Amino acid sequence: MPESPAPATLLAIGEAPAIAMGMTYVAMAASIGLAMENATAAQQRGQVIAEAALVQVLTMIIAKGAS
Repeated sequence: MPESPAPATLLAIGEAPAIAMGMTYVAMAASIGLAMENATAAQQRGQVIAEAALVQVLTMIIAKGAS
């Protein structure tokens, strides 16, 4: 007669799908968080570039007006 699996083994096998989905959700949440951080950083860099461009244009306008 073959031996039956131990109750702990059956418990681990039964919990495996739930644990796998939990790990998937954690990985997805981390990925979404990283994407949001990247979007925020890109927006901040765009704002800095826009401000620098504005300063350059205003400098050119002031230089033209003075001559």
